[in-house]
Amino acid sequence: MTSLSGLPAQPIQFHPPVSSLRWGVRAIGGRFNRARWASVGLTQALFFGLCWLSWNGRPLLSFDFAHQRVHLLGAIYGPQDLLLLAGLLMAGALALFLASALSGRVFCGFVCPQSVYTGVFLGVEQWVMGTPGQRRQRARSGQRLQSAARQALTWGLWGGMSLALGWTFTAYFSSGPDLARRTLAGAMGPVELGACLGYALFAFLQAGLLREKVCQHMCPYARFQGVMGNEHTQVVSYDQRRGEPRANVLRAPLSRRAGPAGQAAPAAQVLPAAGACVDCGLCVQVCPAGIDIRQGAQYECISCGLCIDACDRVMLSARQPTGLIRFANSLGTGWRDTLAQPRVRGYALALALALLGVGWTVAQRVPLQLEVLRDRAVLARPNHDGSVDNIYRLHVQNYDVREHA
Repeated sequence: MTSLSGLPAQPIQFHPPVSSLRWGVRAIGGRFNRARWASVGLTQALFFGLCWLSWNGRPLLSFDFAHQRVHLLGAIYGPQDLLLLAGLLMAGALALFLASALSGRVFCGFVCPQSVYTGVFLGVEQWVMGTPGQRRQRARSGQRLQSAARQALTWGLWGGMSLALGWTFTAYFSSGPDLARRTLAGAMGPVELGACLGYALFAFLQAGLLREKVCQHMCPYARFQGVMGNEHTQVVSYDQRRGEPRANVLRAPLSRRAGPAGQAAPAAQVLPAAGACVDCGLCVQVCPAGIDIRQGAQYECISCGLCIDACDRVMLSARQPTGLIRFANSLGTGWRDTLAQPRVRGYALALALALLGVGWTVAQRVPLQLEVLRDRAVLARPNHDGSVDNIYRLHVQNYDVREHA
């Protein structure tokens, strides 16, 4: 295939042609892995704990759609507070834009629920199924029964975790303590049971089976986040100048290529100076998306930093400086240059204004809903004195935490 100018055209690859995830993702330790698990612990503590807490006898966080109210931090919000919801959504979007301008898809790698639950499910899989090498060895030795038993146990644990997620999700709409009593009594309603099982199935498919495919093919953020950054954005990058050409770990060093008795090696045996990358492939084996970051920036990268942990471990073993793979921009400048960018300051200013608007709306809100509806059945009613009355229906809803006369 050739282009119009006569030069050979190169095919565009939107995802890795050879997946490294056939035998699973390899576990790795390091500072970024610890940060990810800290994020998992914090987010799941909030998710599983908030539905049980109460404030002055009311749920701390609950969505009561039957009575058209939301309980949040001791306050009650109704349909008239949709402006507050719009402000919160705007602030969340601006925070996402700011994170993208600073460090690419760092939100995806550490906070996104899809990545959080995928990490948890992967941890269970690695604990039960073993390392990718162990799985490959069992497949080659024909241990099908053992592999099937381990897979069944993994799916069983995934199912239990999915049911816990579905039940907790439902508790935010039915009050955690009340839902627990009805669950133990076997008196869950059909809507509650459907919501619990539906969310459990959704979590099982998303985090257990689809995993990185959701981030690559279903999430719209992966498509448009690239336009929010520029050459100043700090993303996971491979230092090609330092790492190339790669020196395979099986290749002897240049110093060992000398001739006998310390004589210089012939010119044909002298190899070019090798780079710092030993081509071990560990950075690919630990990547949840199965990509090779050494091939350059790719939209599949979720900026989790696990490849950095893997590469730093290899560099320390090879007694070389770390940072062959690191968060960096294409200009080689530091975070001070990134923070000084106009788009970063613009996003930060817009986020601050959005948060101030939300705070002002909360401070000025009146916890009252008043609706005046005209009676459509009777257009007008004449009186004996010749006057005419229009009939209206007045609906007053109190959204304060205390009663009013």
